[in-house]
Amino acid sequence: MSEVPYSQPPQYSGYVPPQRRKTRWWIPVVIILGVLAVFVIGIIAFFATIIGSIGSSSKKVAAVKPNSVLMLNLSKPLSEYNAHSGLFSKSTPATFLEVLNAVKRAKTDDNIKGIYIKPGSTSGFAKVTELHEALAEFKKSGKFIYAFMESGERASYYAALPADSIFMPREGYLQLNAAGTSVMFYKGLFEKLGVDAHVEQFEEYKSFGEPYSRKSFSGPAKEELRTLIEQRAEQFNQTIAKFRKMDIEKVQAAINRGMYTTDSLLANGFIDAFATETQVKEKLRIRSNGSDDKSKKLQLVAMDDYYDSPSKTSVTPDVKNQIAIIYASGTIRSGKRSGGGPFGGTNAEIASESFISDLKKARENEFVKAIILRIDSPGGSALASDIMWEEIQKTRKVKPVYASMSDVAASGGYYMAMACDTIIAHPQTITGSVGVIGILPTFAGTLDKIGVSVDTISTGHSSHFMSPFLAHNAQDLTLFHNLMEGTYRRFVSKAAESRHKSYEDMRALAKGKVWSGNDAQKVGLIDVLGGWQTTLSLVKRRIGVADSVKVMVQIFPKPQDDMEELLKAFGIDIGDNDEDEDGDNGDESADERLQAVLRQTMGGAAWSAFTQPTAMPESVRNQFGYGYSLLSISMQEHALMALPYSLE
Repeated sequence: MSEVPYSQPPQYSGYVPPQRRKTRWWIPVVIILGVLAVFVIGIIAFFATIIGSIGSSSKKVAAVKPNSVLMLNLSKPLSEYNAHSGLFSKSTPATFLEVLNAVKRAKTDDNIKGIYIKPGSTSGFAKVTELHEALAEFKKSGKFIYAFMESGERASYYAALPADSIFMPREGYLQLNAAGTSVMFYKGLFEKLGVDAHVEQFEEYKSFGEPYSRKSFSGPAKEELRTLIEQRAEQFNQTIAKFRKMDIEKVQAAINRGMYTTDSLLANGFIDAFATETQVKEKLRIRSNGSDDKSKKLQLVAMDDYYDSPSKTSVTPDVKNQIAIIYASGTIRSGKRSGGGPFGGTNAEIASESFISDLKKARENEFVKAIILRIDSPGGSALASDIMWEEIQKTRKVKPVYASMSDVAASGGYYMAMACDTIIAHPQTITGSVGVIGILPTFAGTLDKIGVSVDTISTGHSSHFMSPFLAHNAQDLTLFHNLMEGTYRRFVSKAAESRHKSYEDMRALAKGKVWSGNDAQKVGLIDVLGGWQTTLSLVKRRIGVADSVKVMVQIFPKPQDDMEELLKAFGIDIGDNDEDEDGDNGDESADERLQAVLRQTMGGAAWSAFTQPTAMPESVRNQFGYGYSLLSISMQEHALMALPYSLE
C-alpha cells in the first residue's frame, strides 16, 4: 500500500482535512508600536507646549474697536486676587483693583461709549460700594451705563444701581426684601447626641461659639448684629434713593412690603423697562453707534480683555519707586499656602509661612519703597496671626507698611492690620472683633448613649486634659479659661500699643465687638476712611511721588502658572520659592486629614456631590466654606481669632 501525501487526504465520506492555523503575530506588535508612537507624539507635544508657554513672555491682548461697550459681568464675585495666571483659559479674570482701573480708564477712552452691567453673584458690600463710586465718576463723562438682570436679590440689584437704565424681562423676579439674618443653633441637637461643647469667649461680643453652647442669640450678639444690619440697610436704601432719584420714604416703604414681580418694580420706579437680553443688546448697539444702521454691529469688550489691552495714553511707570501689594485674603492658618478648600475659592487662605516669605521679598527689594497689605479676612489661627504680626513689625522698621481693608478685616485680620503704620478702611468694611474664642467639645455623653465605656491610665493630673472622650472637670475648665484669657490679654495689649491707647480704653472697644469702617474710625480703631484710590494716594505721598505719576507695582503672592501646577502633578518642579531649603513641603495637612475623615464618613460619592459648586446656593456654600475653614484650622490649634458670623 502506497503512502498518501498530506496534501491529498483519503477519499471517503465525512472526513474533514486538518488545516494549519495561520498565526497573526504582527497584530500585537502593530498595536504596541502604535501606542508607543501616540505616547511619544503626546510627550513631544506636551513638552513643546511647556517650552512655548515658559519661553513666551508676550500675551495676546484684545484690540478695542471704535464705538465699543465695556461689559462688566458680575456673575462671579469680585476677586481681590487671582491665584492662577490662566494659561489654559482665554483670559485671566480681572481683579477688583484692575476693574476699578479699567472703569477709570474707560472714562477717557474715546473707543468706549458706555458700560453694560450684568449683575448676578454676591460680592462684598464694601467692594460693590467702592465700585459704585468708580461708576459714578465714569458717568461724569456723559457716557451711558445699562444694566440687565433676569432675576436676583438684594445684592444683585445693589450692583446694578449705578446704571442709567435697568432692564428686566417681564417674567423675571427680584427678591427685594428688608434686610435681616438668621443663624442656626446646635445646642439642642448636641443634647440629643450627648455632645457637650464648652465655650470660652473673650468677651461678651465674641459670639462665634454661641451656636454650639446656646439655643438663641445672647443679648450682646443680637445687639451687635442688629447694629451692623441696620447700618447696611440704611446704606442700601439711601443708595437706591440716590441713583433712582426717589424719596427715601418711598424706598423704605417699598422695601418693607417686599418686591418680587417686575410689574411692581416698574410701577414703583425700581427698574426702567421690560426687555430681554437680546432687546437690551439691540439698544446697546443703537446707542453705541449713534444710529440704527443695521450694518453696524454691537462691539462688546469683556472686562477681562479690556483691562490688559493697550492704551493710547499709557505712560512708562516709575521703576525706581515701586509699591508692593501683598494680598491677604481668606482665613488665617499656620504653614504654607495650598489653595482653595473643597467649597471653592482660588485663594481661600492666608498661610503664615507663605505670607512671611512674600513680605520678606518685598522688604528686601531695593526698588520697593512702600508696602500695602490688602486685607480681606475674617481671621483664623491666633498663632499664625501673631507670627505675621511680628514680621510686619519687623518690616515697618525698614519701609512704610499700610493696611488697606476690603470687605472684612476682623479679628485675626485686624490683628495683622494693627501692626501697620496706617490703617485705611472703607466705610462699609467689617473690622475690629478684638477677641478670642475657644471651644472644648466632649463626646462622653455620646459614648454613654451608645454603650461605649472609657478606661484610663494616668501619670499625672494633666494626662487627659482636653480629651474629647472624657467629661471635663473643674480643674480642666479653669486651665482652659486661663489659656484663652492670656491670648486675649496679649491681643488687647498689642492693639492698645498700636492705637496709642491704654489697656482699659482698648478693652472697652474690644470684647470681640465688630465695627463698621465708619464706626471704627470714630473710636480710633482705624486711621483713614477710603478705598483703593485713597490708599494709593496716601502711599505715593509717603514715598514722595505725585498722585498723577504712575508707579510700578509688585504683586504678591506671585500668580501660579497653570502649566507649573500641571508639571508638579507629574513630579516635575521648575522652581517653588515657598519650599524649604531641602525641598520638603511637609506632611499631610490638617485640611487633607479633615477631608479624608469627612469623605470616609459621608462616602466618596456623597462628599464629591456635596462639594460641587452647583450642589448648594452660593450663599450657603460660603457659610459652609467658612465653617469648614475654621474647623480645619482648629484640628491643629485650639485658640482662634475669627469673626463670629459670615455676613453677606
